[in-house]
Amino acid sequence: MTARDSGFVINYTGDTSNFNEDLSNSLKAAESSNDYLKFSMSSLSCTANGTDGNLNIDVGATYLTTAQQEAYVNAVVTRALVSIITPGMTDFQKEKAIHTWVIKTVSYDYTLANHSAYAALVAPHKTACQGYSLLMYKMLRQAGITTRIVSGTLNGEAHAWNKVNIGGNWYNVDATNDDGANTTRFYNVTDSVLRQHGFAW
Repeated sequence: MTARDSGFVINYTGDTSNFNEDLSNSLKAAESSNDYLKFSMSSLSCTANGTDGNLNIDVGATYLTTAQQEAYVNAVVTRALVSIITPGMTDFQKEKAIHTWVIKTVSYDYTLANHSAYAALVAPHKTACQGYSLLMYKMLRQAGITTRIVSGTLNGEAHAWNKVNIGGNWYNVDATNDDGANTTRFYNVTDSVLRQHGFAW
């Protein structure tokens, strides 16, 4: 799926009475291990046929980006990190450099037509909150910083942002909302601060 395969087949040889639970658990495990993949998927479908102990599961998936577009994202992210990360930087300094680079490079897509990191990195460099958090995730991970993507709401509207773990502590980072005013209002804030501003998850 990381290679943007549109379809593949899984052969299931277990007890079919456990099939739904096993499939659900497998998909959840895959999602929880890779937020970038999870939030880059547009749809996922599964159909099964066969007999007890020998099921063929046809999995179909669509994505926000192609494999070629992801290769471009990876190349741009690598170049950007080389230019903004210097030897001896702490994780906090790396995170700040990435946050600053993202909000200076990307603009919010008010049409809500673009949701990918790729859209953020090609002209006119516009994406929605999902794209901001995907790009932050990709850059932070490549810089060696543990991060997750949070899917929730802001004032009742769907919204996505990041959490980072530095020094054993989790912080919230919302590059989307920091971008408009070019600030750090929602940079490394606690859950309680987000809730005070209408975030929910």
